[in-house]
Amino acid sequence: MAPKKLRIYAPDVTPRLEYTAGVIFDLILGISYEITTDRRKIRTGPAIIYSDERVRDQFVIRPSGLLSATGVTHPGPEVSRFDGMPLLYACSNGSIPFDLFSAVFWMLSRYEEYMPFASDVHERFQGSASLAYRGGFLRMPVVEIWSRYLADELVKRYPVLTIRHNEYRALVTVDVDQPFAYRSRGFLRSMGGLVKGLAGTGARPADRIRIMTGSKDDPYDSFDWIEEQLQAAGNEALFFFPTGDQGDYDHNPSYRDHDYGELIRRCDTLFGTGLHPSYRSAGRAKTLRMEAERYRTITGHHPERARQHWLLLRMPDTYRDYEEAGIRYDYTMGYNDEPGFRAGIARPYPFYDLMKEKITGLNLVPFQVMDGTLRQYMHLTPETAIGVIEELIVSTRKAGGLFVSIWHNTSLNEGNGWEGWRRVFLEMLAMQMA
Repeated sequence: MAPKKLRIYAPDVTPRLEYTAGVIFDLILGISYEITTDRRKIRTGPAIIYSDERVRDQFVIRPSGLLSATGVTHPGPEVSRFDGMPLLYACSNGSIPFDLFSAVFWMLSRYEEYMPFASDVHERFQGSASLAYRGGFLRMPVVEIWSRYLADELVKRYPVLTIRHNEYRALVTVDVDQPFAYRSRGFLRSMGGLVKGLAGTGARPADRIRIMTGSKDDPYDSFDWIEEQLQAAGNEALFFFPTGDQGDYDHNPSYRDHDYGELIRRCDTLFGTGLHPSYRSAGRAKTLRMEAERYRTITGHHPERARQHWLLLRMPDTYRDYEEAGIRYDYTMGYNDEPGFRAGIARPYPFYDLMKEKITGLNLVPFQVMDGTLRQYMHLTPETAIGVIEELIVSTRKAGGLFVSIWHNTSLNEGNGWEGWRRVFLEMLAMQMA
């Protein structure tokens, strides 16, 4: 027997409502649904009235007005609590105590990031400035929690509804900002390093020469170890490689470098790769397209996946540039300074362009934690970092979502302050695959 369809009545069917309903019912809950402006379709079957109209004996969600508005016109919502669950857009005269649709849309669209905000020196929106952090729920996948709460309340009234069980998954991602410390640096940069070594301010010249000639391992080349651990754990993984020109914040080799190209192709074959757009490409669509073409010349295929270097994400400009460059999946949705659920969701979801009021073809794959966040921003010990990672894995597993972590080859070399962090990586692999 076919599952019962849920009908959602609203006086107006807006792009915001269609988008929000799609994420809740298609992506998370697996409930067949229809949005209608005809109240005659709402009879005895499962239904939600999303309206301020007077109704009797119906399941009602009272709208706050956010989903019928356009542009960025609403102030940020207040945070309240209901049985320990954080709420946005609270109300007292519906079947549930808040406008759940508006709360979900506000989180997914990153509405607050379109409003004026105080950025860091790299013009990034900081996790510590987010409503989720200030409201104490950044480490909770609230969109998942709200959706499951709605499902539970609907099933109480309409037991004929069936809810899908989502399987938890884990994905390890590695940003290869600088694959080698000394190899593939070019003649002039290598000679400069040798001069510094002779002056006593760099690596010892003999060690540098042995590394450059291949007789000694490069200290940043931890790829064999990473590959071995990922394959032993059976973990999904993606590697993100830059192909931009070198600069103050971009330290990758030339995209023409033979060893670098071999590394990219090897990771592409074993796990899968994506583009790591350069610092200088942020806000420069032409530069991004050039770097995407360089990636194609190395791998033989266009980059469908990308993550911004330094997590330089500006709404909606970054994502418009991605669409123009033919990138279909972004992996930047997370914070540099705080772990957690930036968009409140623990699974890939479509990007909604708030200024154009449309659902786009770009899919966002959020991450929950990054190695640099734990050590360099939060100054955690490896032992404390393991506890934070475990908390996020448990929350993601409970939601049946996708746990995504960011690592760097330079953080897994047991040097330069990263001593003890290989154990964190191994503990994470064991926890997320248990």
